[in-house]
Amino acid sequence: MQGVAGLCDLLFVNRQTGSRANRAAANRSARWAWGMAYPIGNAHRWARLLGWTTLGGLLCGFVGPYGSFIGNPISRLCFWVAVFWAGTFILWPSVTSAIAFAERRHLPALFAGAGTTLIACIPLAAFAALICSLFWPVHASGIRPHEWYVLTLILAAPSVALALWLENFRFAGARKAVAGPVRAGAAIEAEGVESAARLPERLLDLVLCLQMEDHHVRAYTSAGSQLYFASMRDAVNQLGARGLQVHRSWWVAQAAVRGAAGDSRSLQLKLSNGIEVPVARARIAAIRAAGWLDPLPAVPTSQPHAQQGAAWGTAR
Repeated sequence: MQGVAGLCDLLFVNRQTGSRANRAAANRSARWAWGMAYPIGNAHRWARLLGWTTLGGLLCGFVGPYGSFIGNPISRLCFWVAVFWAGTFILWPSVTSAIAFAERRHLPALFAGAGTTLIACIPLAAFAALICSLFWPVHASGIRPHEWYVLTLILAAPSVALALWLENFRFAGARKAVAGPVRAGAAIEAEGVESAARLPERLLDLVLCLQMEDHHVRAYTSAGSQLYFASMRDAVNQLGARGLQVHRSWWVAQAAVRGAAGDSRSLQLKLSNGIEVPVARARIAAIRAAGWLDPLPAVPTSQPHAQQGAAWGTAR
């Protein structure tokens, strides 16, 4: 019955319920992480960007750079707000898409952002020249095309850098904190690993031993083994007094011990599923105090287990 229950747990809990929940959580986390990174279609992001660019346009309208101070104050404000808004709609999608592409391809993000800014300033300069010719035809006619480009780039480059810092790079730590688990969760899902960060409650009484594997824990039952995305410390705390951690990488249930082999320098515990678990020298005293090294009684339901118990008693 214990083996059937363990098999049902491995098939049902790990493969169905846990997998669906983990896929849904990973998808939600992935969407959130992408929204924190470069959300071109995020309404809240656009509202903030247009708010900042409107403020920048109003500031330039009051200051009147590039000789625009001689114009009417209303026309100055309208011109600079229009230029800054056009720069937002041209530069932001272009630069952020280029940086996102570069990060996915493991290319220099700074190079991608700077190159895209240089290219995107061409249509922005053309737009600024067109709007200026509508407001101040005489002043616009005295500026050459390459001068429009340079003047546009002088304002656009620091504006793009400031917008990227305000909207993206200050959230870099949060993006990495989210993206890392998302990538780990995707890899775990691909390998069929339970990523709930803890053992299922139904499995606690069925676990014979735990083995640490990097950032995962492999739980052994009479029906087989399964990987879980959890730390050994959390799993041991969850199992409580059902057993002891006999090694940095191993935890053993007391009910699973069928014997021992070796000496104090290389002691191993023999378990009911046939696994031999190494015991750290520092843990031998705790195992001996728990009575695990006392002669074990014969197990009537398993002849090999009875022979192991008798052999261990003889050795003692």
